[in-house]
Amino acid sequence: MSYRHQILLLGLALIALSALKGGWLLLLAWLGANFLVLGIAHARGGHRVFGKRPDGTLPLWSWGLFFPLLAYTAGVWHLLRLLTREPACQGITEQLVVGRRLLPSEVEGEFDNYIDLTAELAEPAAIRRCSSYRCVPILDGAAPSPEVLREAVRSLRPGRTFIHCAQGHGRTGLFALAVLLESGGARNIEEGLQKLTAVRPGIRLSEQQIQCARRYAETRTPLL
Repeated sequence: MSYRHQILLLGLALIALSALKGGWLLLLAWLGANFLVLGIAHARGGHRVFGKRPDGTLPLWSWGLFFPLLAYTAGVWHLLRLLTREPACQGITEQLVVGRRLLPSEVEGEFDNYIDLTAELAEPAAIRRCSSYRCVPILDGAAPSPEVLREAVRSLRPGRTFIHCAQGHGRTGLFALAVLLESGGARNIEEGLQKLTAVRPGIRLSEQQIQCARRYAETRTPLL
């Protein structure tokens, strides 16, 4: 079963539960509706469903409409941050660092490119005020078109780059793989993934992300 179908089923289950039990559980219908919208966005490639702005903030209408889902997502992120033993960020090469979404106190050194791939989490203010910050929103477990990915990768400034999503696994792995392929740091997808997982074993690409990487590699043209 695909990720989007799981999300849609979860949304329907929450709505059905709220209708059956009633009372305060009716609030679950709001969360269920959020999951339904998210599932539809996954099916349509709607990576900007939460309206995340280029400056890394979420608009007020998004908080009003998606508050249960955004609160749930932020809560899960904080819980995993506290419980996991995985490093917050790790260097793949001298110029490429990958990791999860960071708190300002966790940022080490300076970056020429600070790439935020989350669509569902606002970036801490101290980070998004940096001139190197850039938001490329991608839904969790999903992938952009190869053309969008290539445009984002080729727009990177020369120098040190940090790439993150929520936990630094799927979306981060896809974007970092594209950077390695584009820069010649990896000759193919397999070699790129080996380099990434050798440093950060938690990196796992979804089937959609694998397909995007394959199409990216197949249509890649050398930089002039």
